[in-house]
Amino acid sequence: MDLGLNGKVAVITGGSDGIGKAAAIILASEGASVAIVGRTQAKLDSAVTEIKSKTDGPAIGIAADVSVETDVQAMVTKVVGEFGGIDILVNNAGTSSATTLEQMTDDQLRVDFGIKVYGAICCARAALPHLKASRAGAIINTTTPGGKASSAETQPTSLSRASGISLTKAWAGELAEHNIRVNTI
Repeated sequence: MDLGLNGKVAVITGGSDGIGKAAAIILASEGASVAIVGRTQAKLDSAVTEIKSKTDGPAIGIAADVSVETDVQAMVTKVVGEFGGIDILVNNAGTSSATTLEQMTDDQLRVDFGIKVYGAICCARAALPHLKASRAGAIINTTTPGGKASSAETQPTSLSRASGISLTKAWAGELAEHNIRVNTI
């Protein structure tokens, strides 16, 4: 399949395992250079080795906490230094935290929103000049159906993913004039 990604540069947060690593493998197999981001360099190194073995595509792993703006700025600087720009941002970092209203702590809320909402915002803001320069940029926000139709005991994930859906809709309208597509999966 040819998705027209040859020569594109993709940043995938939460890219060392699960959906993020699978996305990186697919993007690299389609000819994109991929930068995976996570908090643990050893996991990133292992994932990069796997990505390269399955795709022969350029891949790097960058340790960063997406909820820390200085980490995100440094990550974007490394990606641009290595690959020359950014065409695709996949905001995938996150955990699956689920509890009841009574048991949910403020710390759980801070961590969940920090990674999934503030992290997506920090990454999008830092990548935005490069996505604009791409003239065909894309932002993909990983969310969940629970963000639209939450069931009991799914907080804070259902809350943060609902925010991600809202960000996606707002950014899609806002960034269309720059030919940046914004979608959620």
